[in-house]
Amino acid sequence: MALRGQSLAELEVLCNHLYEGTDLAQRMQAEKVLLELINSPECLSQCQLLLEQGTTSYAQLLAATCLSKLVSKASPLPIEQRIDIRNYILNYVASQPKLAPFVIQALVQVIAKITKLGWFEVLKDQLIFRDITADVKKFLQGTVDHCIIGVMILSELTQEMNLVDYSRPSAKHRKIATSFRDASLKDILMLACSLLKELLAKPLTIQDRQQESLAMHLLKLVLNCLNFDFIGNSADESADDLCTVQIPTNWRTIFLDPGTLDLFFDLYHSLPPMLSQLALSCLVQFASTRRSLFSNPERAKYLGNLIKGVKQILENPQGLSDPGTYHEFCRFLARLKTNYQLGELVMVEDYPEVIRLIANFTITSLQHWEFAPNSVHYLLTLWQRMVASVPFVKTAEPHLLDTYAPEITKAYITSRLDCVPVVIRDGLEDPLDDTATVFQQLEQLCTVSRCEYEKTCTLLVQLFDQNAQNYQKLLHSSSRNPLEITVQEGRLAWLVYFVGTFVGGRLTYTSTDEHDAMDGELSCRVFQLISLMDAQLPQSSNEKVELAILWFLDQFRKTYVGDQLQHTSKSKHFPFLGISDNYSLSDLRCRTMFYTALTRLLMVDLGEDEDEFESFMLPLTVSFESVTQIFNSSFEQEEAKRMLIGLARDLRGIAFALNTKTSYTMLFDWIYPAYISVLQRAIELWYQEPACTTPILKLMAEFMQNRSQRLNFDVSSPNGILLFREASKMICTYGNQILSLGTLSKDQVYPLKLKGISICYSALKSALCGNYVSFGVFKLYGDNHFDNVLQAFVKMLLSVSHSDLLQYRKLSQSYYPLLECVTQDHMSFITSLEPRVLIYILTSISEGLTAIDTIVSSSCCASLDYIVTYLFKHIAKEGKKTLRCREISQDGQRLFNFMQQNPEVLQQMMSILMNTILFEDCRNQWSVSRPLLGLILLNEKYFSELRATLINSQPDSKREVLDQCFRNLMEGVEQNLLVKNRDRFTQNMSVFRRDMAEALRSEGASDPGSLDMMS
Repeated sequence: MALRGQSLAELEVLCNHLYEGTDLAQRMQAEKVLLELINSPECLSQCQLLLEQGTTSYAQLLAATCLSKLVSKASPLPIEQRIDIRNYILNYVASQPKLAPFVIQALVQVIAKITKLGWFEVLKDQLIFRDITADVKKFLQGTVDHCIIGVMILSELTQEMNLVDYSRPSAKHRKIATSFRDASLKDILMLACSLLKELLAKPLTIQDRQQESLAMHLLKLVLNCLNFDFIGNSADESADDLCTVQIPTNWRTIFLDPGTLDLFFDLYHSLPPMLSQLALSCLVQFASTRRSLFSNPERAKYLGNLIKGVKQILENPQGLSDPGTYHEFCRFLARLKTNYQLGELVMVEDYPEVIRLIANFTITSLQHWEFAPNSVHYLLTLWQRMVASVPFVKTAEPHLLDTYAPEITKAYITSRLDCVPVVIRDGLEDPLDDTATVFQQLEQLCTVSRCEYEKTCTLLVQLFDQNAQNYQKLLHSSSRNPLEITVQEGRLAWLVYFVGTFVGGRLTYTSTDEHDAMDGELSCRVFQLISLMDAQLPQSSNEKVELAILWFLDQFRKTYVGDQLQHTSKSKHFPFLGISDNYSLSDLRCRTMFYTALTRLLMVDLGEDEDEFESFMLPLTVSFESVTQIFNSSFEQEEAKRMLIGLARDLRGIAFALNTKTSYTMLFDWIYPAYISVLQRAIELWYQEPACTTPILKLMAEFMQNRSQRLNFDVSSPNGILLFREASKMICTYGNQILSLGTLSKDQVYPLKLKGISICYSALKSALCGNYVSFGVFKLYGDNHFDNVLQAFVKMLLSVSHSDLLQYRKLSQSYYPLLECVTQDHMSFITSLEPRVLIYILTSISEGLTAIDTIVSSSCCASLDYIVTYLFKHIAKEGKKTLRCREISQDGQRLFNFMQQNPEVLQQMMSILMNTILFEDCRNQWSVSRPLLGLILLNEKYFSELRATLINSQPDSKREVLDQCFRNLMEGVEQNLLVKNRDRFTQNMSVFRRDMAEALRSEGASDPGSLDMMS
């Protein structure tokens, strides 16, 4: 259909196809013509034709849509033309106020876009687009319909000013939004409040549909004003509980006026449910006003008005029967504690009565569990934060939470138990199936439950015993009723979740021995239930109970079993600090954390006081001297071993806490050279005993960490090189000794060998990336420590299978980042390796590219990128050799020859990366794109074959689209690996991945599973 000269009838047919049509081909054709219409010079005249002579609302909507797109173009229309369009639309809606609401909304949006984009534009020394409020006031003086249109213009303008258009510079958006905030937003809010007061003064006509519509648009306008991004922080709306409204200081008068809050509470009580919900949404924002807007007395008065409003609502709760209104009220309650302190709340005049009403409201809400379940989160948030604040309340006024918090906990527990038979009997959706919501609510409840914990535990013990006994009777009954058994198991599942929650709550609350005893009572019952459930296997089991038990065991482990155990120790000493045989070697693990804590205390006032440091280290000095004497005589191995394990753990704790150059240097001077040789000797002697080697190797790994630049020694200091030499000796000693063990069984290979290797790799990686050693110095002065440690790295690597590299997480997370460091800075070493070693390393990279662990796959991508870049640069320099780069050229030539003999290595990796991009959940897209460009430039022929294979496997209808996707991938990409070129390819690849996914997913595409490019 030719666009030029289209008649009104033809345009209206297009509108029908676009907005009402069911034929996909007709809709696509209509969209195509619409796009042509927007880009045609006749666009404005055609839009005017549709608006003035169109017989359907859809014709007018099409005109508004075209105008919206036209005024939003990157290259704007002339200013005079935009003024004409704005004035035309204003006159058009003024003359036809009975247009369909969606048409008015679309036209108003055009006005808002024109106003925003031209906010700073000047014509005849006037900011011509800022007089919109004057135009709107003309509407407000007309009929109710005109008044509604005026309010819609202001509401849409406020929303448009707040909307970030990511296709335009964000700085420009912020500048416009800030100017609008300062120039107009306060006046708009005051105007809206004034109109709402006038509306409220006419109670006789409030039921009129037009008046209701006006009230709705005014409340939406106020809400848009209060939701404005005042300071440009683009708050995440999903983080609802953390929102503070950053009201400008010059708005204080509005908020200090008690009539403002009274207005919205009165509107809530006067308006029908849909509108009272909007009034509450506004009150939520009022309750979230930043604290610093008020002085302390002003804030107390403002809070008192809010609480007074809450009391009125709870005393007349009929309006809360609407789910939307109820939800907004729950949000309102949660914001009270988010923004105000418990100490401020208890000082409010009506606090005792209001907290009673809120408690009763919460209990009623929990009992009606099926009504608006998503709102419970906000009520629990309120109680959780109030209970968590109890220790910080310093006022004499009673907070009464010890009275009401146990009632809230009881209501939640009993309501969940009561819901089980209803869910099973009526086939309703089980709340337990929504585990995300359950865990979120349980996390909130665990804080509430710890208030008057004795009452909570007594209730839970009583309910658990009662339900467990009933369950046991049902199991042993001659006539087993499956329905009753299922109900009882559902209740037990909830009870186990509660026990796990309350036991886990210990970590976030100051506990006592009495509380621990109560936890023991509860836990004991769950363990008895586990035995009872196990006795039923394999005949029967209940998945929900099993999942609840797993949750409980995880919470119990964190609280009473795990490494982060927080016992309230009443003992007079720390037994793990001794070397008595009464304690196992695993007990010594506590010493690291103990000495970290001690050293942090020391660091508070240490400064450069070396005498203080020596005094602190004196006990360790004595211990090391004792070990040295034992080593120099016919020594008792077990005693020396236990002492060294303890010392290694102590020193690691100390080293971890020393994060400044001055303090770390003191430790280095203390340990080097005398005591570090003792550690080297221990590695030689006891390499077969991980209990001894692991703490020593971890100590060395900690020493190598350049945390907070603490190893950046003075320019005159050789300490960096000396430290690396010691690390090199230890790694080489351990590596050579551990390889002499030969083949180990599956259960021994990790503890005896792989764990130590992974620690060595971590230490070496820290050294290579630490920027405190110039590695070129070693070769310059004939020092072989650097070469030795790299050779040890390779020897240890070749003794590990590829499957073990990826199977053991700690090993893979130390090996692959180390390989990344080596390929980044030491490619000459990589190129010097034998072909079999190079094959091994490249194969490990190839297998790691598809690893689930993003640390591994990203390191593989980086390593591959460094290798490919090195090879690409060598090939690029081949034609312009100079004497200066002859040696580099020899290294590169070795790698080039290897790749020529083994072309499938890089080709396979290109296939893997393309496969990841097209068919996998690629979580590190940027990392994947970096080596892929180099691979494509080095293997253009193979890339073309891959491309052809994929395209030819698709139906004919898809091939052109896919071919265009591949062309777009390389569009604008040059034959180099400069950063700018790489970035362009990365951007292209992001679009390529999305477009390919759409093309392959759409109807008629082959099964993606059959397209694996690696095949």
